[in-house]
Amino acid sequence: MTATVIDGGQFQYQVQFSARRRSVALQIKQGQLTVRAPVGISLEEVRNLVDLKQRWILKHLKQSIQLTKPDWLALGKLPMLGNQLSLDVRVGAKSAVALAQDTLLITVSSRCRTERRHSVMTKLIQQWYCAQALNWCCQRVRYWQEKMALQAGDIVIGNWKAKWGYCKHNTELGFNWRLLMAPQWVADYVIVHELAHLTYFNHSAPFWQLVEHHYPDARVAERYLKQNQHWMML
Repeated sequence: MTATVIDGGQFQYQVQFSARRRSVALQIKQGQLTVRAPVGISLEEVRNLVDLKQRWILKHLKQSIQLTKPDWLALGKLPMLGNQLSLDVRVGAKSAVALAQDTLLITVSSRCRTERRHSVMTKLIQQWYCAQALNWCCQRVRYWQEKMALQAGDIVIGNWKAKWGYCKHNTELGFNWRLLMAPQWVADYVIVHELAHLTYFNHSAPFWQLVEHHYPDARVAERYLKQNQHWMML
């Protein structure tokens, strides 16, 4: 397989030739366009195809860039319930995380190899988020269950990619730590949503009526989670 980078004017793209391919394919991933073409297709033919599809390409490049997961460590900040925390990374005797006003102080052990520091920092931050999530979710469950006249059981904090929370028949509630990377009004919606399942273990019309009775912005919050999930990841 051979590859060539081409300047397309408004964007750059890579052309990859392969003897296994039988047709030309356009692939957009993380804000980058790759053209996969069979051996024998000329670069001129590829350019003509890209020019022909330019409007489609620009549209999907824009969407892909918007959906690209941010590198929070590289940006030096973290979202926290609608606010942003600055990151201050240091090397010290022992790995630790501490919050000082609006700055999260991350100390990485000097014994940690340089190539492992990024993964160690990510793990430390996730552990810190989990601890904060347990405290915050317990507080908000107490608040909302009183308003909704319901009683929840144990609170569990999890790390899931496909769900924000759950409710079990034994009244145990689970919440994703990544909710703390969302605005508080969105995270509050998930609390109300899972508490409502204590009354309705389904997503029937009465369930949604109960949710929206206590949280009128439920549908807006649900839409926010679907559209911004990629922002709530490390």
